[in-house]
Amino acid sequence: MPQKILIVDDDRATRDQLAQLLTREGYETLTASDVPTTMRILAASAPDLLITDIRLDTYNGLHIIVMAPNPIPAIVLTSFADPVIEADARRLGAEYLVKPVSPATLLAAIAGMLDRPEQRNGFTSTRRSNRKSVMTPISVLVVRDPPARLVDVSDGGARLLVQCAVGAEPPATFTFVLPAAALAVPVDVVWKRRRDDTTWICGVAPRDDSEPQWQSLLEYLDSAG
Repeated sequence: MPQKILIVDDDRATRDQLAQLLTREGYETLTASDVPTTMRILAASAPDLLITDIRLDTYNGLHIIVMAPNPIPAIVLTSFADPVIEADARRLGAEYLVKPVSPATLLAAIAGMLDRPEQRNGFTSTRRSNRKSVMTPISVLVVRDPPARLVDVSDGGARLLVQCAVGAEPPATFTFVLPAAALAVPVDVVWKRRRDDTTWICGVAPRDDSEPQWQSLLEYLDSAG
């Protein structure tokens, strides 16, 4: 059975060109132009790989990686060389390629992502672990103090449910506080999505300098769960 690749780009010509290239190479392809359509495809199908642009209306391609219902290996294909976004992408386990990219380079990157040991073992994940629902109460503190609840965590980050005043948005930084383990872990928001007038879902990732504290938090949750 051919491996299935989902292509997400808001430019139709780019989508068609990539689909034609990959189809000739023997891959099955799916395409989408926006994040809502992508999420529906991910919920109904099981692609082996995601190729996504960064700029997708009010979202970006990293949102897809974090919000995917199941972990999926990914290649970010963009025209913009942004070291901050690239660092975030690689922290999520994605490859980051800046256009123009030759077909040979892209195909090599695809083969490399699909040939990782975790792919051969049937575990299609760019994260080191699946999301873990949080049962242990954890305080989430922010400077402006909107109420926030930790929904789930993984090695790559976490999702928060944040309550804000009407018209307000979540802050760019949170701190997880776990007094029982003497932990305070700063994290940055990498994406946010409005659920209703006052509720937001936010994806957060630990800063590079807080990775040891983040691993300690995960270990505490594993032992408590």
